[in-house]
Amino acid sequence: MRRLVTWAFLLFVFVQFGELVPVSAAGPQPRSKAAAEPQSKQGPRLAHLYFLREKGIWATEAGIKIDGQLVGSVSKGTYFSIEKPSGRYAITCVNPVSADYETEVQIEAGQTYYFGVGTRQSGPPGQSLLNQAVSGSSGRQLPSTSPIKGAMAGAVLFQIDPAVGPAIIGQLKPQ
Repeated sequence: MRRLVTWAFLLFVFVQFGELVPVSAAGPQPRSKAAAEPQSKQGPRLAHLYFLREKGIWATEAGIKIDGQLVGSVSKGTYFSIEKPSGRYAITCVNPVSADYETEVQIEAGQTYYFGVGTRQSGPPGQSLLNQAVSGSSGRQLPSTSPIKGAMAGAVLFQIDPAVGPAIIGQLKPQ
C-alpha cells in the first residue's frame, strides 16, 4: 500500500509541474519566426501572437497547437511568435504527460496578443501563488473548452495584457 501511495504522489507531482519528456522528443517541430517586430510592421490583415513561458523554479517544454496544427514550443524563459489572420482559433497547450489544455480565442487583425504557459490556478489563493512561483505565468487564465481535460492538464494558457507583454518578452530568449 505504501508503494502505491508513493507512486500516486509522484504521478501527481509530475502532472502538476510539467512533463518528463520534452515535446521535442515526440518528433520534429516547425520553428516559427521569433524576432520581435514592432506592431507597425505587421500586415493590416494579420494579428501578431506571442507564446511564452516565463521563468520559474520549475518549467518544462510545452507544445502549442493552433486549430490542431503544431506551430512551436516554449520552454522556461523562451518565446516564439507567429502571425494569423482574424478569426476564432482553438489554441492547445500540449503536455505529453498530462491532458492537453485547449481554449478558444478571437483574434483581430492588426492587434498583438501575448499568451503565457503556466500552471493552473485553482484552489486557495496560497496554492495559486505557489503554483505561479514554481512554474506559473502572469495574466488571466483562459477558460478550457473541456472542464474535465482542463482540470487534468499539467500546463494551461494565460492571456497577458498587451501593455505588459513587451516587457515580459524583453526578459526572455527567442525559441
